[in-house]
Amino acid sequence: MKLLITGATGFVGTNFVLKLHQKYNITALLRPHSNQKAIQDYCKIHRYDGNIENLIKLFECENFEGVIHLATLYKSNHSIEDLDAILESNIIFGTQILEALKINPPNFFINTLTFSQFANTTTYTPASLYDASKQAFFDIINFYNQSLPTKFSQLLLYNTYGINDFRPKIFNLWQNNIQNQLPLAMSAGNQKIDISHIDDVINGFDILIQNITNKESFDPSIIYTLENFPRYSLKELANIFENVLAKKLNIIWGANPPRQNEIQEPISSLLSEKFQKLPNWNPQITLEQGIKKTFGEHK
Repeated sequence: MKLLITGATGFVGTNFVLKLHQKYNITALLRPHSNQKAIQDYCKIHRYDGNIENLIKLFECENFEGVIHLATLYKSNHSIEDLDAILESNIIFGTQILEALKINPPNFFINTLTFSQFANTTTYTPASLYDASKQAFFDIINFYNQSLPTKFSQLLLYNTYGINDFRPKIFNLWQNNIQNQLPLAMSAGNQKIDISHIDDVINGFDILIQNITNKESFDPSIIYTLENFPRYSLKELANIFENVLAKKLNIIWGANPPRQNEIQEPISSLLSEKFQKLPNWNPQITLEQGIKKTFGEHK
C-alpha cells in the first residue's frame, strides 16, 4: 500500500516511518530544510517548495492509496511573530494537499486532532491558537469531503512519549530534573493526564488504516480517539515516575498558577457520543513498562 505522510520528521511521523516502513510503501512529503536523516533509509523523500503545482504533479504520478497528515506547528502560547507560521503549517499546507489530491484522489485521508481542541468541555473550545488552527483545518476537510470519493477520518491524539523524543514534554522535563535536581515549579498537579507510549500510538494508526480498508468498524462521521485509561493526575503521574525509576523529583507543587484553559479532564468517548475509542485498539505498553523502557534503560 502506497502512503503519503506529512510531518514525517516530527516525533510521531518519524516513528510511523521507522515502525511501519516494511508494511507500507511510504513517501514522506518534506519541506526544503527538514532534516531527513532519521527516515531517509526507510521511505521515499519528496521535497515540497510551497508550489502547489509541485503537489499536483506528485499526485498525478503516484497512485497513493492513503494520506497520513501529521504536519503541524505546535505552540501552547503564541506571539505575533508566530502567526504566519502557525497558519501556514496548520491550515494552508493541508489545504494545498487537499486541493492537489483532487487530480487523483486517494482511498483515504487520516487527519490528526488534539484533545486540547476540547478544553474542559464536550464541544469545540480551543485552549490555544494552535487548537483553533487545527479546528479550522478540520472544517476545511468537511468542505472537500462533500465532493471527493476519499474517505476522511479524524484521529484524536493525547500526550505521547518514547525513546528519542526531544520535545520539552513532561516526562523529559522530569528526567532532566532527576539529573540536575534543581527545584521545578509546577501547578498543584490535580489535572488528569492521558498519555500513551509512541509504539501504541503508531499501532493505532495502523489499526485505523486496516479499519478503513476493510470497511469494518469505520464511520467517517466519528472522531476516533486513542484514549488510554486509567488516567492519573499530574501529581500521581510524578509518583509513578519516581517509583519506576527509584529516583526522586525535586518538584515544588503549587508554585505555578493554573494555565489559562488548563485541561482538568481530557475529552473522551465517555463524555460525548461524537467521540469513539478506536475500534480494535488497546494499548499494549503499561505506563510502568513505558517509563522503564524509555528512561530506565535509555538515559
